[in-house]
Amino acid sequence: MKIVLSLFLLFSLFLNAAGQKPSKGEDYIKQIEGKLDKAKISIEKTLSTPEGKLSAENWYLKGYICTEISKSAVFKTSYPNAHIEGFNAIKKSRELDQTNSLLSECINVLYDLSSMFYNKGINSYNSSVKDLNTTGLKEAIDYFELFFEAKQLLGDDDKIIVNLLEHDNININSIYFYTAFSAQKCGLNDKAVLYYNKIIDPNLPDEKAKLTAVPLAYIYYPELLAAMGDNVKAVAVLKKGARLFPNNVDVIMTAIDYHKKAGMIEEMAEFLELALKASPNDPKMLVVLAGAYTTIARSYDKKGYASTSFEYRTKAITAYEKAQKSNPPDKTMLFNINYNMGILYYNPGVQAYKKQDEAGRAEAEALFRKAVTYLEKALELDKSNKNVINMLMKCYQTLNETERAEELEKLLY
Repeated sequence: MKIVLSLFLLFSLFLNAAGQKPSKGEDYIKQIEGKLDKAKISIEKTLSTPEGKLSAENWYLKGYICTEISKSAVFKTSYPNAHIEGFNAIKKSRELDQTNSLLSECINVLYDLSSMFYNKGINSYNSSVKDLNTTGLKEAIDYFELFFEAKQLLGDDDKIIVNLLEHDNININSIYFYTAFSAQKCGLNDKAVLYYNKIIDPNLPDEKAKLTAVPLAYIYYPELLAAMGDNVKAVAVLKKGARLFPNNVDVIMTAIDYHKKAGMIEEMAEFLELALKASPNDPKMLVVLAGAYTTIARSYDKKGYASTSFEYRTKAITAYEKAQKSNPPDKTMLFNINYNMGILYYNPGVQAYKKQDEAGRAEAEALFRKAVTYLEKALELDKSNKNVINMLMKCYQTLNETERAEELEKLLY
């Protein structure tokens, strides 16, 4: 963030190098012995008179002096709200200056103030977002909103601020997101919606929407909308995000998770295909995909659509197999892969065995043998998992492998 501030300072240096005359504010301070504190007392005295309050120049001078105080290592601690006073004074000056005679002077002060507001806002945000400290996040919101107000007051001259931010790889739309997210975490839902809507419009054509798109907004805004009961818009935002960022794992996973929790099982399929294309070899994504495919398979199984259920179960198995072949170093993930693979063969095996006929028993044995392969690997990773031990024991009992079944029975009980 210091780089952003230095860029604004470089801008000021550029103006001086270009031969710009000293500002009225500088001249005023020089007349008061060059002392900022005395200059503030002097201008406050002038503004306390009825005539003084009507002068745009007097308000400009207060704005300039307060801004310089807030930049001063010597005086800023004595006047902690000087930057706010300065901004309010500049707004008053612009209101009174009907001929725009002080426009350029006020613009230079606004450049300093806008950079100051941004830096204070981002510092509060960065120090508070990890622990979701609402006091710090509310402070960040206040400063970001002052930044937006200063930017708006600059009018067409705000382009210099935007360009300087972009020079430091800071997108103005990211600041809208920081403000929206902070408001969301502080329970200020209406304010959060206001700022999310500045960067998200589900009805905007995708090519235009991407110009203002911030991926994280498509993760957290649907969460807020769902909490507010607006599930229709939440789905619209999720779908828009998936189209705009098909290669963003977190955006796609958010869409999948939302549809899963909402029981919108069939609608998950389009997001699953997007996710698979985006991350064909990411074990984390493959595990998520496999779990989602499993959920869909169970849903169709309950409805009596056996062939469709089998189709999605096969997709789940394929996804788990790819995840396993990637050799994930995380032992918990590896356990889950083998455990869930075992279940995908074990449960259909149980259903087949219940048929109580020769064909059913043959099918059950084939499925249990496959289940054993993965459940044994899961047991190696977690030797005390009773669910794994119980399933393995029943598999071996069905397969008439008595010795191994007895070993597992002792382990279980």
